[in-house]
Amino acid sequence: MKVFKLYIGSILLATILFSCKTESDAHEIGLNESIYHDHFEYVVTDYTIIPVDEYVNRYLIQFKVVNNAKLVEHSWNNSIAYIVDSKGNIYYNNIGLQKIRNDKYPFGWEQEYHTHAQSEEITTLVFELPKKVTKPYLKVTGKFLIGDFLDLNKFKKMKVKLF
Repeated sequence: MKVFKLYIGSILLATILFSCKTESDAHEIGLNESIYHDHFEYVVTDYTIIPVDEYVNRYLIQFKVVNNAKLVEHSWNNSIAYIVDSKGNIYYNNIGLQKIRNDKYPFGWEQEYHTHAQSEEITTLVFELPKKVTKPYLKVTGKFLIGDFLDLNKFKKMKVKLF
């Protein structure tokens, strides 16, 4: 019985230590690598940096959502991702510029997406960052889902390299 309690205590301690990791422990991935969130995958398939003026760069991010669930639909919107830089500054998708981009170069913009089971959707996210930003990474948002329990919400620690 003592050994069993010690074993359970060790597992509990390891779980607590892993769940207390900081942002600096985040996992860096690249293009076409998946961020897994329960039955869903988030993938940056490509990105383009366009200089706007001497101070600002516009990032056009091709963002794909894959729903691997057998029955469940995945609802998401254009705030699903954000960019964080090396100093911890956060930049959000500019929905106004995203709509303008869709008017010029249609990519199927929606206010809200409903990715059906066993399907995928892609959109273009638009961010404006100061040119002085170094090491920008794309991260995703999302609520805790039951499948996140086993990997301790790993999707929140993943970051896609944009440099």
